[in-house]
Amino acid sequence: MSFCTDIKNELAELKTRDCCKTALIYGFALFGRSFNSKRICLQTENEKTAKSYALLLSSVYDVDVDIRRGGGKHPTFIAEVTSEFDRLKILASVDFGIYDGSIYREIFYRECCKSSFVRGAFLACGHLSDPDKSYRVDFYIKNEDLAKEFSLFLSEHLIDSHISKCGNGFRVYIKKNEMIVNLMAFMGASTVSLQYIEASVIKSFNNKSNRAINCDNANINRTVKASLKQRKAIEYLIKNERLESLPQELKSVAELRMENPELSLKQLANVSKEPITVSGLNHRLKRIMDIYEEVKK
Repeated sequence: MSFCTDIKNELAELKTRDCCKTALIYGFALFGRSFNSKRICLQTENEKTAKSYALLLSSVYDVDVDIRRGGGKHPTFIAEVTSEFDRLKILASVDFGIYDGSIYREIFYRECCKSSFVRGAFLACGHLSDPDKSYRVDFYIKNEDLAKEFSLFLSEHLIDSHISKCGNGFRVYIKKNEMIVNLMAFMGASTVSLQYIEASVIKSFNNKSNRAINCDNANINRTVKASLKQRKAIEYLIKNERLESLPQELKSVAELRMENPELSLKQLANVSKEPITVSGLNHRLKRIMDIYEEVKK
């Protein structure tokens, strides 16, 4: 199963307070496939989500909900209220057709109801990426006004999000890791939230380790290239009988480099018989390179 499936299974199985059930259903319905007098329908790839939605509707509104399976290789589950009378009963509970906004806030009796509403929205249209690959949550929403109001609703609960066009609809998305953790905690997904934090910490650690390894490799490459140039210059000076004419401090550094071609400047300074700093060693090697360039000309 995917990471997103795991979290939806956990959210679908959470116990819901009586005061929050209507808000949870509202989140399901408002962000589901259809929510109007002609059709109240949720379509999802998650079977537990469809069953949870159907059970809630039945228990709260005493309506019949038909669940059917469609699709082939990637099945989908459709939970639909088939009776027009039952649909009108549900719509009336949220003043649908009277309230002219996108989100009917009067349905939130307590703060916990808002969490249930967002949970329903995520179960209906949300997707969470695997933190091993990327940090991202998407809500796929049909209506631009609803997308804007939902983004604002999230920001009121310290969850920053953005909006982009997506096909025939819009996407409310969250990319910051800490915002995703806030969202998971807000919806009540404690187990997956901890798993997400753990996975993101491991990923961050691995990224830092990879950066450190890459940095080490880059330093090794620089050391090898610098050593190669320095030894080439020293060999040229030896061949042209110019090394012996150099000052003693330069000759000793040239011999040190030829004897230890693989060492970095810091390591060369450590094995040098005479006390010398890395800066001093680097300065002398640069003088040898300058002399090499002059002789070559």
